[in-house]
Amino acid sequence: MNTDTRNELIIVRLLDAPRETVWRACRDPDALREWWGMPKGATMPSCTVDFRVGSALHVEVEPPGGAPLWFKWIYREIVEGEKLVLEQHKSDEAGHERDSADWPPSTVTLRFEDQNGKTKLTVTHVGMASDLNPVELFKEGWSQSLDRLAECIARR
Repeated sequence: MNTDTRNELIIVRLLDAPRETVWRACRDPDALREWWGMPKGATMPSCTVDFRVGSALHVEVEPPGGAPLWFKWIYREIVEGEKLVLEQHKSDEAGHERDSADWPPSTVTLRFEDQNGKTKLTVTHVGMASDLNPVELFKEGWSQSLDRLAECIARR
């Protein structure tokens, strides 16, 4: 995987919910359908989660006006309530990895920290950019996804 720091995105978000609530929203299939990896207007018709190291989160995302996309994130590290490390792959409906120069495999790390009853969530995404999908596209996508996460946890 590409670990060039120019191909790295870090977003820090303070969420108005306890760490346990945010953690649950990052592992519960119903919550993930509301926010994970989705820009505004997108839907997630399919979401399967096997929340164990070496297992995967596999989703279908339907962007507004676009063709459905399938992604698979393999859980590489899980530190309960504190940290998730996932290896991201473009995939097909069956979960077969379909990485390419335009969609290289990448690493997503989520860190959860208590901040006076709120949660500081730090998202680090490394190795994902390509000529077709620049870092700026991922920054916009993560920002919109984290907006949706804030809305999701406000409803719970």
